Amino acid sequence: MWKTGLFDYLHRNPSKKDECADCGVRESTIRYKSMSRRLLAALSCVGLLASLTACSAPWKHNAQGPSGLSETKKSAKLASSMDALFDQYLAKKKLSSYEREVISRSKQNGKVSAEDYETAHAKEVSCMAGKGWKMLEKKLPSGIYANNGTDPVPHGDAEVDKMMKASKDCSVDSADIEILYETQQTNPDLLSDTYEAAVTCLQRSKVVDKSYTAKKLKDALEGGGELRKKLPFDASTDAAQNCLVGNGMGIDI
Repeated sequence: MWKTGLFDYLHRNPSKKDECADCGVRESTIRYKSMSRRLLAALSCVGLLASLTACSAPWKHNAQGPSGLSETKKSAKLASSMDALFDQYLAKKKLSSYEREVISRSKQNGKVSAEDYETAHAKEVSCMAGKGWKMLEKKLPSGIYANNGTDPVPHGDAEVDKMMKASKDCSVDSADIEILYETQQTNPDLLSDTYEAAVTCLQRSKVVDKSYTAKKLKDALEGGGELRKKLPFDASTDAAQNCLVGNGMGIDI
């Protein structure tokens, strides 16, 4: 079952939040992928309450548009370098003092350290647990975490609202750090197109060959029918999950 990367997309592309009103409803059931403030933005935007029904992928609104790797000579970038990307985040007005400290250190070192990522992630997980939401997750080869939902699973508007508030409160010191680390680990080319970034990662990991394109992945995830039959690779492997989760999408197998 496909699980949208809407949360990550909106966090990476905050200007797209308003466009989410145009999202169509999918039959797939969404499971909470990350407990950052991107959850609050996404759920509030599409009105995902008791049903937790997923919005169709918002990348269709992206001005760049998903494209196959062989279909474009020059791909759009999030930034010219990680250093420039760090500067973008440091320029944000709403950045906690802790995140600013970590990102400033990351800029000096040229990367987000695994230790800083683990510390930020642990703070968020501990905070959520303290509010009654145990995160069910798995650590992937790149060091990032794939979230497989919460215990308990929220039911009804009141519980979803409660989880959303907890997510917002607990992500203050971690969301930006986690996004930067995930980008660093799975999208070193800093490609702004989510599907292209995921496919590049899949190719680099030899999960797919060079003939597989971003458009093919997009069509597989957005189309109906059984996903297993449409993907030419086993999406449940750590290598595949690493590239999908790291670029804001995931698949429940």
